[in-house]
Amino acid sequence: MPSEAPIGFGLMCKPPRPGTAKTRLAAAIGPDRAARLARAFLKDCAAAAVAAARLQRLDRAAFFRPADAATEIGAILGPGWPLEFADTGDLGATMQDVLARLLQRCPGGAIIMGADVPLITGEAIAAAARSLREGNDRRVVLIPSVDGGYCLIGVRSLEAAASLFAPMPWSTSGVLRETLSRADAAGLTVQMLPPQRDIDEAADLDWLRASLASGDAPAAFTRAALAGMAEARP
Repeated sequence: MPSEAPIGFGLMCKPPRPGTAKTRLAAAIGPDRAARLARAFLKDCAAAAVAAARLQRLDRAAFFRPADAATEIGAILGPGWPLEFADTGDLGATMQDVLARLLQRCPGGAIIMGADVPLITGEAIAAAARSLREGNDRRVVLIPSVDGGYCLIGVRSLEAAASLFAPMPWSTSGVLRETLSRADAAGLTVQMLPPQRDIDEAADLDWLRASLASGDAPAAFTRAALAGMAEARP
């Protein structure tokens, strides 16, 4: 176990319920299959965080919404994941709230990550934590997503980075560009790590299948879910 002070790590998650999980993907494959994949994505993202904690000391927690999802999320993640409800009604404000909680107990830095990047690795998360340790209070770490947003952000100081979470058109292709513009205006130093792909639509799922078929990406739960879906086809 690394001996440095821990970096706070928050996994942002929602319960994989048919009808509300991965709705754009559900339009192509149906709500039950989309929910099954969302569950697998969550488990693979959690496994990557556990792997990262072997490389960099992390203080992990899962931040969930809606409020009635604690038991469901806890059953999926298992022991070792403290659960905290987080939903202010605005995505940016919720992200800021979660980072503030993490920084309160881990003043050296905090990271939050979405739960729909099943091919992310422990090494990638550990690299983000390492970058935070190496920076000052104006350091921001981002793992971009190929759709124009980002799947992970880490900060050393919310006071310095507050503008990054002010209202913006979240879930659009301009999120990363706007975030970088605000970071530049605030005098922040941004460390960009290699991009990941979150799985939202049918094209993303096609890419995911091809990536798993051609490489040695871990994603054991996603592999199993896709295999089960293939076997269930008539």
